Amino acid sequence: MDNDLLVSKMGTIERCCKRARDEYEKDPTTFVGDITRQDAATLNVIRAWEAAVEMGDYVLGSLDLGPAQDEREVITLLAEHGWIEAALAEDLKRTGEFCRAEWDYQAAPLPALVAIIKRGLDEFDAYARALMTGATALAAQGDPGTGDGKPAGDPSI
Repeated sequence: MDNDLLVSKMGTIERCCKRARDEYEKDPTTFVGDITRQDAATLNVIRAWEAAVEMGDYVLGSLDLGPAQDEREVITLLAEHGWIEAALAEDLKRTGEFCRAEWDYQAAPLPALVAIIKRGLDEFDAYARALMTGATALAAQGDPGTGDGKPAGDPSI
């Protein structure tokens, strides 16, 4: 597995999360009334989600763990194969639901965006680090995978 793509996507996630936080933290009291800042934050949450899904797709494809049918399944498969914790997967899927509503031109509720900025952005960081840790462990073993799709050193093996 080539970690360059994972490193690149991890950087994208970090930048997007920082930008979404910056837009909110400029002044949380005026965020509700500032559609431009809301749009910038929303766009960056969506970009972070897309980068996270692309990271997951890459891991799944590299280990022949099957193609995921949608974004939620990417996260589900990673949890099933021990790459991320189940609780983290559920939290990320909720963020994905917010992004899906935005993609479908439905008005995702502003409280959901604020909750993601306050709590959910840290989940992206935990996710990216978990995938990088697993990929680095596999690379250290010198083979493309463990045969069961679990990262080396995973306690559930």
